[in-house]
Amino acid sequence: MATKGKDSEKGVTSCAAGTVLFKEGETGTKMYVIKSGRIRMSKRVFDTDVTVEELGAGDFCGEIALLNEQPRPTTATVLADATVIQVDAAQFENMIRSNSDIAVRMLKKMSQRLIQSQFRLSNFALRTTKGRLLHQLRAESSVAGGKPSPIPDNLVDVLGLELGEIKVLLSEFVKDDLISIDKRGFFTITDPVAFDRYLKYLELNDHFEFRN
Repeated sequence: MATKGKDSEKGVTSCAAGTVLFKEGETGTKMYVIKSGRIRMSKRVFDTDVTVEELGAGDFCGEIALLNEQPRPTTATVLADATVIQVDAAQFENMIRSNSDIAVRMLKKMSQRLIQSQFRLSNFALRTTKGRLLHQLRAESSVAGGKPSPIPDNLVDVLGLELGEIKVLLSEFVKDDLISIDKRGFFTITDPVAFDRYLKYLELNDHFEFRN
């Protein structure tokens, strides 16, 4: 585990890539506001660490454990050298009570992150790798409004799949005319109706296989 280095500004800490800010299951006493760098939030699902989200400058993490006094629901790991501001429970409560604008912004941000986290965890519950990847591509396409969208760089972490497996599946989807991929690496769902029909088939098949 990498070590943290204190900056001159009170409460500000420099963290090298690989630093674990906190682990899933630990008791939380601090939250972190990210000034720079990237933080990976992950959760143990079955036997795999699943990326719930990646955070950057202006984001925050660790607040849930302070709000409900429950163990940390996720692990926070520094992906790229980061600078964070540590906020303890007393400071956090005072900040929320004294500034309603900050409280509202945090609630909105937490709501967005919760929706994204729920999607990723529900996606991981799909037992077929094809289903997981199609589900993720459908979500990316929806965000882009059906326009060409870049294939996410972090699919390996998000879906818990091997890079080689993802490449093979993408090639199959192109061959089956479910998606097209341009020279930039952007994909487009070729036939949304056929795409959704096939995804629904995989979800139902997964459901009934699990029940049996």
